[in-house]
Amino acid sequence: MKRAFQLIFAFLLVLAAIALAVSSCTSQSALRGGETAPAETPAETEAPAPVETPAETEAPAPPETPAEAGPETPVTVDAPEQTGLPEQGFGEAGSLSAPSMAEMTPAERAAAWGLPAPPEGIDLSATEFKLANSYNSITDKRPNHSMGAGVIVDAVADEAFNNFVGDCVAAGYGVSAFRGYLDWWTVLENYYEPEVFAHGAEYAASATYVPGCNDHQTALCIDLRLGGTGYLGEGVDFRGTEAWDWLLAHCAEYGIILRYPEGQESWYGTACVNPCHFRYVGEAAAKYIMENNITLEQFMLLYDWESIYVPGVN
Repeated sequence: MKRAFQLIFAFLLVLAAIALAVSSCTSQSALRGGETAPAETPAETEAPAPVETPAETEAPAPPETPAEAGPETPVTVDAPEQTGLPEQGFGEAGSLSAPSMAEMTPAERAAAWGLPAPPEGIDLSATEFKLANSYNSITDKRPNHSMGAGVIVDAVADEAFNNFVGDCVAAGYGVSAFRGYLDWWTVLENYYEPEVFAHGAEYAASATYVPGCNDHQTALCIDLRLGGTGYLGEGVDFRGTEAWDWLLAHCAEYGIILRYPEGQESWYGTACVNPCHFRYVGEAAAKYIMENNITLEQFMLLYDWESIYVPGVN
């Protein structure tokens, strides 16, 4: 069959060559006889069929203008409801930038963002404000090892986590901590490298699995689950339960915040991998952060515009 196609193709090539040769000979003969083959004029050639004009064809219906169609209804995406958080939120970090922010006082910056004056006496160099996120990397943070809610945390936060989880259990909600401090090598070998191999470097980076950018390296946070069973992905997300409502309503009393409020990813630079992730910052800071539904990053920028980096803001 293949041979037959080859023969047909060769035959067609031969015919084309013959036609070309005949045409060439005819033109040369005319030239040798002193005659120049006149070019065909448009009148002598067969006129092509006229193209129908838009007036001759049925014109398509013009698209509706905004005035005719009415206002477009925006498409909304339902996000998981976080019961217990204030309604006010600050969304994308870039939408809150202002050129003169660096020259303002903390109270003036807060006012520019529609916030009340922040508490006085905040020292960003204190242990509880150690920051590790996708925009601000740390080499490592060797904690003053202690145990808080059954996991390793810095001693500055152990009592707060013990009381926070203990009181939640005493209130009838069976929560427990399953992850605390992680060192640089643990993040690299147990989280970052497996995610790179499974999903690629871009995903691993977006999920704070990059060593140096993981909040667990500060030893100031814990991940909670509902019940005492399950590990990592199993039973982690219990938002919308009564236990979740209790944690959000009372965490600030212990100096603890919800570290990654959903919808504010641009502030901390990561996907919200584990939503039930709580962080110690001290009572004054926690109260202000939770009451105003802002992130730790925005709170720190109120006091020192150069203390951390947030793309689109400073």
